[in-house]
Amino acid sequence: MLYVYWFRKDLRLDDNKGLSEFLSTVSAGNNFSLIYIKNKNTFEYFGKKRIHFLNKSLEDLSDELSKFNLHLQYFYGNSSDVFNSIVNKYGKLFLYYNKQIEPYCIARDKNVRKIIESKGGKVFEFNDTCIFEPGEIKNESGDQYKVYTPFKKNALSRLEKIHYTKLDVDFSKIDKVDEEILDTEFASDILPDKIDLDKTPDFTGGRKKGISQLKEFYENGLSFYKTKRDFPFQNGTSKLSAHLHFGTVSIREALRTAMTALDKSKCESDAAGIQTWINELLWREFYYHITFFNPRLISESFRKEYDDLNWSYDEIHFEKWCKGLTGYPIIDAGMRQLNSEGWMHNRVRMIVAMFLTKDLFIDWRLGEKYFAEKLIDLDFASNNGGWQWCASTGVDAQPYFRIFNPYLQSKKFDPYGIYITKYIPELKDLPPEFLHEPDIMNEADQKKYNVIIDKDYPRRMVDHSKVRDNVISEFKKINKN
Repeated sequence: MLYVYWFRKDLRLDDNKGLSEFLSTVSAGNNFSLIYIKNKNTFEYFGKKRIHFLNKSLEDLSDELSKFNLHLQYFYGNSSDVFNSIVNKYGKLFLYYNKQIEPYCIARDKNVRKIIESKGGKVFEFNDTCIFEPGEIKNESGDQYKVYTPFKKNALSRLEKIHYTKLDVDFSKIDKVDEEILDTEFASDILPDKIDLDKTPDFTGGRKKGISQLKEFYENGLSFYKTKRDFPFQNGTSKLSAHLHFGTVSIREALRTAMTALDKSKCESDAAGIQTWINELLWREFYYHITFFNPRLISESFRKEYDDLNWSYDEIHFEKWCKGLTGYPIIDAGMRQLNSEGWMHNRVRMIVAMFLTKDLFIDWRLGEKYFAEKLIDLDFASNNGGWQWCASTGVDAQPYFRIFNPYLQSKKFDPYGIYITKYIPELKDLPPEFLHEPDIMNEADQKKYNVIIDKDYPRRMVDHSKVRDNVISEFKKINKN
C-alpha cells in the first residue's frame, strides 16, 4: 500500500490542512510519495508570466522539502493518465489532497477517485482554499446566497478562532527511507515548462516572497487599506492574490494576520482599514461558494436571461481594447499594465471590464478569457465573478443602468495622472485638463504638447455618452420579455 500527497493549489508546507492530515496518518513503515502534476494543456492558456510564478513556487516548495531529505516528484500529463499509471504499477493507493471548487477540477477529481477506488484504494480530500467549507454558508431557506452583504453578515457571525488557527504540519513521524520515488512514463526529473523571462515580473512566486509580502502589508498597508485601495497610483493593496491562489500563503494566514491586526488596532480608522480587507477576503469566499453551487458559470451568465443579449463580437474593437488603444487613457493604461506585468489594479479591472461590456457591448466571456490568459493571479471564481458583476449578468451585480464613466473614474482615482503616465509615457507632458481626455485638445494644443491625436495617441474609439443609451436599451429588451 502506498500513501500519496498530491500538491495542487497549496504550494507550501506550513499551515496546510491536507498535508497536516497526511502526515498525521502516515506512520513508520508506510511507503509514501509527495507529488505535483503539471498538465501539458495549460501552458499557452495561462501565459508565461503565470507559469514563471508557478515554477518559482514549486522550486521553493522543493527546496523546503529537501531540508527534510524529501523530494517533490513532478509528473507531466493528464491527471487521470498519471494515476492510472501509478495504480497499475503500485496497486492500492491512499491519496490525500486539498479540494478545489472549479467545475473542471471537480470533474477531474471524480475521475481520479474512480481510478484509485478501482484498485481498492481511498481518496481523502480536505478544505484548505476557503475559510468555510464550500457550500456551508447558506440562507435561511438552505439555499445559496445571491447577495454579498447577507452572506458576509452570516459568515462573520459564524467566524471563530478555529477558522484561522494555524495548523500543525509535523514531518517528524515520517522517515526518508520510506519515501517511494515513483517510476512511471509520466515522471519528470525537471520542472515542466521551465522558462526564463527577460524581465522578472513584479509578482514573484514562492512561499518566501508570499510571507514577506504578507508581513509588509501587515506592517505598512493593512491599516490604510480602506483609504488607499481604490487609487492605482498608490501602493494600497496587498498584492497577495496570486499567493492566495497558488497557496503559497494560506487563506487562514491572511485572515489570522488581519484578526491579529484588528485586535491590536488603536483607532477606528485603523480598524476600518483592516475590516475592509477582511470584507474583501469574504468577497473571495462569496465567489468561491457561488462557483461551487453553480458549475454552469464556466460558460453561462448567472442570470440566464442575459445570455440572450445581442452582444457585439467586433474583432477590431476587441483588439484595440486588448492592446490598450481605445483612446481612453485610464483604459489603455490598465490594459498595458496587464500586458506588460500580468497584473492590474482592482479598481482599474472594474473600469476596463465595464468599458468592454458596456461601452463596446462585447460579450463578457471574451474579456474573462483574455484576463485568464494574462493574469498571474488568475482565479476562476474571482475572475468570473468580477466580469459578471461589471457586465450586470452575475450574482449581486452592478445594475445594468449604472455604467462607469471612464473619464470620471480616471479623474477621481488618478487625478494627477500618475498611473496613466506610468503606462502611457507619450502623455506625460499633458496638463491635467487634457490628460484624461486627450482628444479634446485643438490642433494648437496638440502641437504645443507634442501629442498628435491619431498619430501619437489614438482618438477615442466610441463616444461614451452616446453608447450608454444603446446599452441600456439592449438590456431593457431582455427585461421586458
